[in-house]
Amino acid sequence: MVGRKRTIERRKNKRYKAVDGAYAAISPNSNKIGQIIDISMGGLCFKYINTENKSEEAVNRNQESIFLSSMGYYVGDLPFQTVADYEITDTPSFSSMQVRKRHVKFTALTFKQLFDLDYYLKNNVSEPIKPLQSSKPK
Repeated sequence: MVGRKRTIERRKNKRYKAVDGAYAAISPNSNKIGQIIDISMGGLCFKYINTENKSEEAVNRNQESIFLSSMGYYVGDLPFQTVADYEITDTPSFSSMQVRKRHVKFTALTFKQLFDLDYYLKNNVSEPIKPLQSSKPK
């Protein structure tokens, strides 16, 4: 293991693989919509096709709400902050479209948004989410 750095998991929430058909869209006035790769109560990662001009700033615009959707489920207007946004270069491409991956963390969620996000997660991940364990002995 010479030359490999150990990484420390800094996420507070466990990430889950999203089901096929789970999508995220940034709004308003953005055409960034894509498939959710993984999601947690703290944030998500999704991939999208970049349709902006290369001269435009891709990350730091004030479009700070995201919408989640899948078959029969919807959560809207979640405030977020972009953690990373980069081009995916390891997949073969047969067109000139640029595929990007964006990692976001949710910020300042209201109680209703937390409740809606929890419900969305319970119904749109590919592995079961374990319920919280009670700290009281039985």
